[in-house]
Amino acid sequence: MCGIGGTVSFTRRPDPGLGRDMVACMPHRGPDDDGVYASGPALLAHRRLSILDLSDAGHQPMHNADGSVHVVFNGEIYNYRELRADLSYPFRSETDTEVLLALYEEHGVDCLSKLRGMFAFAIWDERRDRLFLARDRLGQKPLFFRDGPDGFTFGSTIQTVLADSAVEARPDLPALREFLTYQYVPAPKTGFEGIRQVRPAEYLLVDEDGVTRDTYWSLSHREQFDASPDVLANRLRDELREAVRLRMRSDVPLGVFLSGGVDSTIVTALMADLAETSVETYSIGFDEYDELSFARAVAEEYDTNHTEYTVTPDAMDVLPELVDHYEMPFGDPSAVPTYYVSQVASQDITVAVGGDAGDEHFAGYDRYTFDWLTEQADRVPKPLRDGTAAVLDALPDDGPVSEQRRQIRSLLDNAEGDAVERYAPYVCHMLGEEAEMVWNGPEPDDELAHLQKAFRRGDGPTRMDRITALDLRTYLPDDLLTKVDRASMAHSLEVRSPFLDHEFAEFAARIPAKYKWRRGEKKWLLKRAFEDVFPEAVQGRSKQGFSVPVDAWFRGDLADLADRKLARLGQRDPFDAAGIDAKLSAHLESTDDYGHHLWDLLVLEEWYERFIDDA
Repeated sequence: MCGIGGTVSFTRRPDPGLGRDMVACMPHRGPDDDGVYASGPALLAHRRLSILDLSDAGHQPMHNADGSVHVVFNGEIYNYRELRADLSYPFRSETDTEVLLALYEEHGVDCLSKLRGMFAFAIWDERRDRLFLARDRLGQKPLFFRDGPDGFTFGSTIQTVLADSAVEARPDLPALREFLTYQYVPAPKTGFEGIRQVRPAEYLLVDEDGVTRDTYWSLSHREQFDASPDVLANRLRDELREAVRLRMRSDVPLGVFLSGGVDSTIVTALMADLAETSVETYSIGFDEYDELSFARAVAEEYDTNHTEYTVTPDAMDVLPELVDHYEMPFGDPSAVPTYYVSQVASQDITVAVGGDAGDEHFAGYDRYTFDWLTEQADRVPKPLRDGTAAVLDALPDDGPVSEQRRQIRSLLDNAEGDAVERYAPYVCHMLGEEAEMVWNGPEPDDELAHLQKAFRRGDGPTRMDRITALDLRTYLPDDLLTKVDRASMAHSLEVRSPFLDHEFAEFAARIPAKYKWRRGEKKWLLKRAFEDVFPEAVQGRSKQGFSVPVDAWFRGDLADLADRKLARLGQRDPFDAAGIDAKLSAHLESTDDYGHHLWDLLVLEEWYERFIDDA
C-alpha cells in the first residue's frame, strides 16, 4: 500500500521540487521509502508501504528494462504470482508492481482485465508521451486529479494535488450541497472546485491531445444462476475461501477487523483455517453500549490473539486530524471507531482483513427490509393509505406504540415517491426542507440525481437486485471504502476485503435475490453456506455495525464544541445561521434527534477551517 502523485504538462517542464513536495504530503501512506521521477513533460512521485518484497528492489517509481516506461502503484494485485508465471519478462524483484509493468508492456491498457486486486496507479510511457491512470473496479483505492490549462496533476490524496502551486483550494458549492444530502461528496466530485476523483473501474489517458476517460468493467446482475440453494451455498463457500486465501499473501504481519457480525466472523473462521499460526483480531466498542462480547465469543471460538479498544467522547479530540486525513467533507461518524481500531491494530500488524461489501452483496442492511415493506405499502390503494395515515396522525405521539406508529407512518409517506424516492430516506441524511433549513445557496435541480443515475444503471431482474447494485455504486465506494482507506492509511495500515474481490462480486451478483433476502431474513444464503462457523453466542445476532452514539455525545461532551463550531459555520456563505441554531437547540432540548445532521455540519466547519481558511 502506498501513495502516488505526479503531473504531466506539455507547456511547462515540471519541477522535481514538486515531486519532493508531493511525497512530503503523504508520509502516512508510505513510511518505508519514497522516490521521484522527472523527465520531459512528466513527473511521478511515490511513497512506499512495503508489503511484498521488502528489499530495495521494490523501490518506486519503477521502470521497465529499457527505462522507457515508468510506474507508481498503490494497492495489491492478489493474483500477481499466477500472472507472473505466464509472462516472459526479465524480472528484477518479487513485487506485484513489476508484474503490472510487464503486463502493460505486453497488453497495454488491456492489462486492466487481468488484474485481480485493489489499486490506483499511473504509468508514464515515454515512447507514446502518454500517461495512463486507473482505479480498481470497486473503488477501494483513491485517485484524484486536476486537469488545467497548464497541466494535469494527480495524487492519492487531495493535498498531493494541492502541492502543485497551479491548483487552488476553493469550495465547490454544488458538491457541498450534495454532501448535506448524502453525508459524503458523491464521485467524481470532491468538494474542491476543479479537483475530481477517478471513478471506480475507470481509466484515463493523458497526452498532448487532452484527457480521455473510459470505463473498463461494470458489475451486472442480469444473468442469474439456475441452481439449488445447496449447490450455490457450496460454491459460495469455495469462492469466498479462495478470495480470503489470496488476501493472505503478505511478507508482513496481518490480522482481522472483528466485529462479531456475520461477515467478519466468516473471514476470521476462514483465516483461522488457512493460517499456520494464531490469527490476530481487533475489535472496537463504546461505553454507551457493549457489543464487544460478540467479537470476544468469535475470538475464543477460533483461539485468536484478540485486542479490544473502547471509544469515549474524549476521542473527539481527534476530529481535526480526521478531517485532515479525509480531505473531502465526510460525515460518517463511524470514521471515529475505524480510525481507532486501525491505530490499535497498526501497533502489531501492517495488513488487516475486513468484511466490507458483504451487506451489499447479500442484502444485509435493515433498509432492504424497510424498502421491501415500502414497496408493499405502494401496492395498497392510495385512498386506503391516506385513511390509515389519518388514523395514525390522530394517535398520541408518545407511549408504548409511538415508535411503531412513526415507522408505519414513514412507510406510508415513502410509498408516495418513485423507485429512488422511496429508497432515499433510508440512505440520505438531509432531504428537501431538512437541507434547506441550513443552506441558502443554489439548490440542485434534482437532489437525488446521484442515486437516480446509479439506479438506472441497474440491470437485475428484481428491485432487490437494483437496490443492492445502487449501494455498490454509491454508498460502498463513496462512504464505506473511503472511510476504511483514510482511517487505516492514517496509521500506515493496509486493509483488504475478500468480499471486494471482483470475481467474487461477479459470482454474488448472479445469485438470485430470493436467496439473499428470504422471508425477511437477511444474508440467508451466506449464513447457510457458513452455518457451521458461528459460535452459539452470535447466532441470530441482528446487524449492529459501527453505530456511533453521536446523539448522546452532542447532549454531553460535544455540546460546547458544537455550539462554537456551528456558530462559525452559520456565518459562512451560503449557510443559514438561524436554521443551524434551530437544529442544535432542538437536539439539545431533546425535541428532535439531529445528532447525525449536527455531526455533518461540525465536520463541514472543520473542513473549512483546515482546507479553505488556511489555503
